[in-house]
Amino acid sequence: MRRHAGFESMGDNCSINPAAVFTDPHLTRIGNNVWIAGGFVSGHDGSAIMLNQAHGTTFDAVGPVVIGDNVFIGVGTCILPGTNIGPNTIIGAGSVVSGPVEGGAVYAGNPPRKIRTMEEHMAILEKRNFSYPWRAMIEARKGGYDPAMEPELIRQRVAHFFKG
Repeated sequence: MRRHAGFESMGDNCSINPAAVFTDPHLTRIGNNVWIAGGFVSGHDGSAIMLNQAHGTTFDAVGPVVIGDNVFIGVGTCILPGTNIGPNTIIGAGSVVSGPVEGGAVYAGNPPRKIRTMEEHMAILEKRNFSYPWRAMIEARKGGYDPAMEPELIRQRVAHFFKG
């Protein structure tokens, strides 16, 4: 993606689901450690073309999309032109984002609203993870996925959640 997608810039340690759509990668700047689960990212407002044809105008409606470092964007999210997502941010699935989003928090909705700070979110995850029987496996693995561990993790998760 870094070489062939045409982004204005793209940082290190990024993961972009192939289902994600970027209409204007040249207007998109992606920071380090950005994870995009899927969705639609656009640097232009296509309605200007319709208005130009209908009314004889010559509008251009574009804006950059800037995604800071350490950002997760949930599946089905729509990011519109002129959006700037600050660092250390989670955007919940299905959100519609336009304009500036302050970093350091979890947001969701249309328009997205702040759900909690990143510190609050991490405390919730820590408490939840402490109760998982497979916690030692997660703590021992290197990175976010280990194919050798995955079958046992799946078995333990199914047994835990479905008592089977």
